[in-house]
Amino acid sequence: MTLGTSLSHAMCSRTIVVPAAPTGFNVKVTDEGVSGVYPDWLREVSRKAGCQLQFPVVPRARADSMTFVSHQADILIPASQNQDRDQKAQFVHLVNLTPNLITLSTAPLPPKDLRSLVERSKLRGALVRSYSWGDEYDALVQKLTDDNRVDFVNDLGTVGRMLRAGRVDFTILPPTLLHSALQTTADVAQSGEFRFSAVIGLPKSRVGAYLSRQTLSQTDMDLLSNAMVKSAREGNLRAVFEKYYPIEVVAADIVNN
Repeated sequence: MTLGTSLSHAMCSRTIVVPAAPTGFNVKVTDEGVSGVYPDWLREVSRKAGCQLQFPVVPRARADSMTFVSHQADILIPASQNQDRDQKAQFVHLVNLTPNLITLSTAPLPPKDLRSLVERSKLRGALVRSYSWGDEYDALVQKLTDDNRVDFVNDLGTVGRMLRAGRVDFTILPPTLLHSALQTTADVAQSGEFRFSAVIGLPKSRVGAYLSRQTLSQTDMDLLSNAMVKSAREGNLRAVFEKYYPIEVVAADIVNN
């Protein structure tokens, strides 16, 4: 599916490839096409910049690989910043998200900090494969993996089902992601079903877009990054978030850059 402007002379040198991996309301894939917070916003950004976009639909891990390994994609969005990705692509900071420790509300009170979570060796987590919420999160995931205390899954809906079934005790996600994933399944989340707890030692995650240095020219990279930053600072991205999420969820989770 290719979407773009009707301008006869696009300012980007070619069509920009943006893999679309279903991510709740952030990236929605239906029979009608690709929509959601980031595709809707990026289309508007690209229209003003005079660029065309192509959204191939792939799993999240594949989107990561296309951007950082096989160099088949130009933009990965949304993506959180970490040191490994910074070595491979240019990060455009758009918002700050707040990763929370998420448990069933009926479960015992969760640990309040990263050290306690590591020490509670009986607690098992479900995490989405290839997700990253910053370097502190990555270090925690490595420790949990070493201790065989984590199940990696391919999508957010599976995380919710595993929590409900008692197969795992927790996940770590920004509240907007789990909220949206469970609203788009047949088994909608009930009010108060999940507990969202901030974790000491797990800072806000810098979230935005990674632009591939391997596939994009410097001119195209500058054009796209400048257009994204300008639009986000003008409040356009937050406005799209508020079309898809309750205002109170946006206020609890999202801090503008």
